[in-house]
Amino acid sequence: MSLSVSFGVVDTPVSGVTKLTLDRPVINFKQDYSIKNSNSAQVEIVNKKAPLSQPEKFRLSYSEVSNVYKGTGVEPATQSPSKRGLNILCQLTTVGHVTDAANPSLQVDLPFSVHAVIKAPAHAAVTGDLIQGLLARLMSGFYDTGVASTGRLNAIIRGSLEPSDL
Repeated sequence: MSLSVSFGVVDTPVSGVTKLTLDRPVINFKQDYSIKNSNSAQVEIVNKKAPLSQPEKFRLSYSEVSNVYKGTGVEPATQSPSKRGLNILCQLTTVGHVTDAANPSLQVDLPFSVHAVIKAPAHAAVTGDLIQGLLARLMSGFYDTGVASTGRLNAIIRGSLEPSDL
C-alpha cells in the first residue's frame, strides 16, 4: 500500500526564490536536559544547564481525539471510516535576560512561552514527514512572501497582522 496526502494548495512561484530555510538550534537532550515529570500523556524536561533565574522547559503531550472531523466542515461522504485522531503539543517556556551595555546595573527578565498544537487523524497516511511539512508551512505564516527576514514578525508583535503584500 502506497499512501500519499495532497492538500490541494498550489503556491504561486516567487521570482528569484526557489527555497527558504529556517535554521533550528541543535539541542542536545541527552546532555543538557533532565525529566522533571513524566506520565503516559505528558513529559516535562528541564534544561539543567540553564541558570535558576532563567529556567528553560519543554513540555510534550499526546492525547486522543474521538472525532477529528468535529467542527471542520469536511463532508461526511469524504470522511475516513475512523473518526479517531490525536493531539500533540510541544511547548517551550524560557526566560530572556535583558542587559544594557550603557547601564549594566539595569536588569530585566522577560518570560516567554511558545507552543504548537497539532490535531491530526489517526490514519496510516499521517507521518512525521507530513507533520514536518505542515509545521514548515505554519512557520511561513509568520513571514512575508519569499523572504526569511523578520520584517513581518516585527509587524506582528506590534499588532499588524496582515501580510505586507496583501
